[in-house]
Amino acid sequence: MRHLLAVDLGGTNLRVALADDAGTVHHEVRVPTMPAAGPTVVIDTIVGCLAEARDAAPRGAAIAGIGIGSPGPLDPFNGVIFNMPNLPGWERVPLRALLEERTGLSVELGNDANAAALGEWFFGAGRGRRHLVYVTISTGIGGGVICDGRLLLGHHGAAAEVGHHLIDATTRQSWEDLAAGPALGRAASAALAAHPTSLLQRYARDGRVSAEDVSRAAADGDALAQQLMDREGELIGIGLVNMLNLYSPELIVLGGGVALNNPGLLERARTVIAERAFEVYRSVPLVLAALGDRAGILGAVALFIHMREQRP
Repeated sequence: MRHLLAVDLGGTNLRVALADDAGTVHHEVRVPTMPAAGPTVVIDTIVGCLAEARDAAPRGAAIAGIGIGSPGPLDPFNGVIFNMPNLPGWERVPLRALLEERTGLSVELGNDANAAALGEWFFGAGRGRRHLVYVTISTGIGGGVICDGRLLLGHHGAAAEVGHHLIDATTRQSWEDLAAGPALGRAASAALAAHPTSLLQRYARDGRVSAEDVSRAAADGDALAQQLMDREGELIGIGLVNMLNLYSPELIVLGGGVALNNPGLLERARTVIAERAFEVYRSVPLVLAALGDRAGILGAVALFIHMREQRP
């Protein structure tokens, strides 16, 4: 059994853990990321958390290395973060080299959605598969693709940015623009004026409601909210049809708050797939992600293992 350190670098929280290659988390540290402080402070915090997690290792246990899941865009081959919208000041930061120098350990850096895909493949809903598409739907839409038993990275290491393929040719809106959580909130807010008796009026703040508000009102039987959730399921299904056509997976795994908190969306998406996908794809299972709160940490573990196996 190998012990590894895993880092889940988010715009709000930073999580660092000591885990093993079987997917067991032995010790975890969670602190605020403090993004406004800039990369130097954030990296210092990462190093401090890594030291704490490392100290929790059993006596004499060797640490194989560090896996890091981070927002992108980034270069997983050279370990460089190009920039991060939610963390100001991160411009071409060589995070892998900096952490290797300060910890003396090997480091693998990857896109957080790719890491989550690997986590579900290694330890979650995708175990035993060779062809897998993972999609997370929350404040954005991201994902990762496992093709022929390997993470699909592409020439620049940024393949399978699934949320950014265009859905509407007229408006040039992407899947993320139309179906991520904020998009659902925007659609509901725009509909409020024409539906003065909707339950959503109770939740409105300055004429705006959120995806969570729509979900709550739909569960309470509100007709407008149910229509919006039906549209959300249809948009998710349309994007998944494209995933099937592009990657021909044997399984699709859905994660992220919008999907996990509204499992009824899967049934609507399955209906769209049955109506619009080629027959050969209609039997591909569509399931919810299994790792829950541990997706980021276990994804970072899987990222290190997989990239070490694939690196020449």
